[in-house]
Amino acid sequence: MSKCIVLVGATGTGKTTTACELLKGFNNRQNLIFDVNNEEKYKPFKNIWNKNFDFKNFVISANLQKNTNIVFEEATIFFSHSGSTENIKKLLVQKRHTNNILIFNFHSLRQVPLFILDFCDLLILGKTIDNYRNIETKFAQFEDIFEAFNIVQNSEDKYIKIFVELL
Repeated sequence: MSKCIVLVGATGTGKTTTACELLKGFNNRQNLIFDVNNEEKYKPFKNIWNKNFDFKNFVISANLQKNTNIVFEEATIFFSHSGSTENIKKLLVQKRHTNNILIFNFHSLRQVPLFILDFCDLLILGKTIDNYRNIETKFAQFEDIFEAFNIVQNSEDKYIKIFVELL
């Protein structure tokens, strides 16, 4: 089973909690977690990644894994470091053959590179700090994402999540 799951939400909306719930559901697999915030919630999960690696080496290591849950906490960081984007594309292309589950956490919908959505099976959208104009411009061709964005942003519930299948 291979999957690409993108979690989007502002700080404090439950992205890490949701990622940990997903990891519990995908148990009996190795975990490779890049956690820049040293989140307490990830502690129960055996992590096979050496935290001394840098961003690029983490992605290179991720490309060598099979049957692994790979979590990119604060995923935006990976796209600001040279060399990471091409390796992430390779990881996405090969996920079907490696049987990896990829989980990307972003604070903002506008931070999600469009190429990730080409490989994304599920978008879990929470409240963000995005404004409608930025999202409408970037995601005009993704009506379901824009519709989900409107529902979430207009909700009174800070922890609301909408699941958008992008198959």
